[in-house]
Amino acid sequence: MGCDGLWDAMSSQSAVTMARRELVLHNDPERCSRELLREALKRNTCHNLTVVVICLSADPPPRLEPEPRVRRSLSAEALNSLRKVLTVIVKGMMYRRTASSL
Repeated sequence: MGCDGLWDAMSSQSAVTMARRELVLHNDPERCSRELLREALKRNTCHNLTVVVICLSADPPPRLEPEPRVRRSLSAEALNSLRKVLTVIVKGMMYRRTASSL
């Protein structure tokens, strides 16, 4: 929980991300609150500043594993179509540039 001084300095997602990271590191809500306060002060908040971190479990939050990147590729037909479209766009830009310099 935080007052407007915190929310003026960072988004709720930024605060949640930082709190989660801190709790995974040391699982200390008081220390986590201090780190959020320090970060808000670094970002030059101009309001009063109150932060309370409440843990609903004694265990630290689980580490979030990044989702594996999925490699996607274009079919040969799609790649060929994309090349044609980009060629038309580039030629149009070159034509406009040449016409505007006349």
